[in-house]
Amino acid sequence: MPSINLEDLNPEQRAAVTAEPGPILILAGAGSGKTRVLTYRIAYLMEERKADLDAILAVTFTNKAAAEMRERIAKLIGGQERAPWVSTFHSACARILRVEGHVLGFDRNFSILDEGDSAAVMRRVLEEAMLPDAPPAELVRARIEQAKNEAIGPAAMAARAESDRDARIAELYALYQKRLIAMNAMDFSDLQMNVFSLFERHPEVLERWQRRAEHLLVDEYQDTNRVQYLLVRSLAARSGSLCVVGDEDQSIYRWRGADIRNILEFEHDFPNARIFKLEQNYRSTKTILAVAASVIRNNTERKDKTLWTENDAGDPVVYFTGTTEREEGDFIAREIARMVEAGDLRPMDFVVFYRTNAQSRVIEEALVRRRIPYYIVGGVRFYEQRDVKDLLAYLRVLANPADAVSLERMVATPPRGVGTKTVEAIREIAAREEITAFEAMGRLEIVSTVALRIAKSAGALYSWMRDLATREPQMSVREIVSEVVRQSGFETYLDTLGDAAARKQNLAELLTASGAFDAEKSGGGLAEFLERVALVNDADQVSTVAGRVALMTLHTSKGLEYPIVFMAGMEEGLFPHSRSADSPNEIEEERRLCYVGMTRARRLLYLTNTLSRELFGRRDEPRPSRFLAEIDGGLLRRIAPERERRILRDPGPERSYVDYSDTQLPEGETDGGGLAVGARVIHPTFGRGVIRRREGRGDGAKAWVNFDRAGVKLLVLKFANLKPIAD
Repeated sequence: MPSINLEDLNPEQRAAVTAEPGPILILAGAGSGKTRVLTYRIAYLMEERKADLDAILAVTFTNKAAAEMRERIAKLIGGQERAPWVSTFHSACARILRVEGHVLGFDRNFSILDEGDSAAVMRRVLEEAMLPDAPPAELVRARIEQAKNEAIGPAAMAARAESDRDARIAELYALYQKRLIAMNAMDFSDLQMNVFSLFERHPEVLERWQRRAEHLLVDEYQDTNRVQYLLVRSLAARSGSLCVVGDEDQSIYRWRGADIRNILEFEHDFPNARIFKLEQNYRSTKTILAVAASVIRNNTERKDKTLWTENDAGDPVVYFTGTTEREEGDFIAREIARMVEAGDLRPMDFVVFYRTNAQSRVIEEALVRRRIPYYIVGGVRFYEQRDVKDLLAYLRVLANPADAVSLERMVATPPRGVGTKTVEAIREIAAREEITAFEAMGRLEIVSTVALRIAKSAGALYSWMRDLATREPQMSVREIVSEVVRQSGFETYLDTLGDAAARKQNLAELLTASGAFDAEKSGGGLAEFLERVALVNDADQVSTVAGRVALMTLHTSKGLEYPIVFMAGMEEGLFPHSRSADSPNEIEEERRLCYVGMTRARRLLYLTNTLSRELFGRRDEPRPSRFLAEIDGGLLRRIAPERERRILRDPGPERSYVDYSDTQLPEGETDGGGLAVGARVIHPTFGRGVIRRREGRGDGAKAWVNFDRAGVKLLVLKFANLKPIAD
């Protein structure tokens, strides 16, 4: 193995990399090189500490981050035939359960259910339970997921029940888990919960994996939930060699169980821990860092650290206010077009962040008008599209014949005449004879309630699938997918549909994905391929290959960076979100989310909001986000509509706003039209409102008025019959 060059690291990074094994907390600010430190530490452990490659485990939160770490480690330890185990939490748990799951009653080829399949199982459980006043299925699923993230099983939930509804949910939790075991399936949260149960009940299993993770490294520690925290403590208990990396200022997943106390109280959990701070930022300009720092310093749940950089000061952060959300979208699209046309930037260098998905529509429309290519991260994932899921159902049944949810999807596409009555017959046979749903499908011909034609069709499907199952271990995943596409009649069925070409592109893409999986040195069989498919997340959809502007929610922004960042909707009630208004802890989480968005920017940062916004069918006049008030005004370049000021220039069709960075006018001054921007007025039809913008002079003067009930209207003042009123 080549010797690693520690001179590539700054002094703080070097100290963290070379620290003696033991409890270590690395506080890594945004853009401070945490991935570099993690990868160098792994290489250092192998080279200087002579750590066995098979005794190192590094865990992170996304497949993208894990792949990047593996790639960097491979370069540092070139010449090694194998690499250390680097994985996401969920993938690591799935790997453990493939080996040890039989102790809990699972076959190694267990299915991993996505949200849709999990919901289908829960609906079936509710139907069969017939509990009085049963809660809605989605509420039950949400409560069960929360319990699993907190390492709470059905019995513990029942013991804590404080109401009849809580008791019913606990009962449904137990029934749901029983159904999953019968299906040889787990949902996403089960992967971690089941490993925790395994370790808790079987010390010999825990010790086996403690040896495999003798040196444990955890990325993004601030985002760990309760069950992940317990898994980390269990695995590190034997050797004590635990290195966690994180930044409490970037803890943004409280809503899905992340507990910021895990990083804030690390020294309490591990009294002999050593703390290292990475405060030099390599990503952003001085101005961007100063803006981000001025916001995050208002939080109380944080450790003392200050980011700094040797980068240039850079341009001021642009703060734009539009009259409406359409103007906000137009401004974003116009700025992107202007910078791309200047020649040194491409669409892929831009990202637009927003707090809620509903904000994307207006921004998309603006980009379309400018013919700017874009894509949305966090939409329907490829593997969750209907045709792809239909085809994957065949593969899931092939790998796990007990997967009744996938079987029901499989027999329905392409149509075979299999309806509710036939599905019920399959369930009854499976329950009566204690066999899998797949085996029950092959026995439909003995059931008189099912038409012979349908039973024979299902029997033919069963015979072919059973034959394929005998050949599957010797086949590549691509070969399996190809045969399923051909023999199932799926491709022929798509040819009968009007959008066949588009749908068949999905099949081609699935073939490509399976071929790429086969080509990997670490590639496994069908079960491993299906596991990878199940564990794809939103962050793994981010790609710059197509050269398009990225649109995504702020929660998806973690771990990314772009030359130019737009943060849209900086308004009270939107960001920070209205749900956080009454909770100081939630406001701090929103502020951390703001900080994360800001620190994604390398060169330029834009913050935008509006005077009037329609969202969810309602138009409001939002106040600017409190986070904007926390920024030193000297760091901002202010661009605003012509409100409460005289018109300084003719804005023209491409410019409906004025750069006020160096201009100040008395509030309320107008061009002599008699009705100042900001004045309260009354209209004979629309009622009371506020003038939000004026344009034009003389007989052509117009005003944008936001009426209390009628919303925003554009009126010609000469004919509007507006009258000023007192507040």
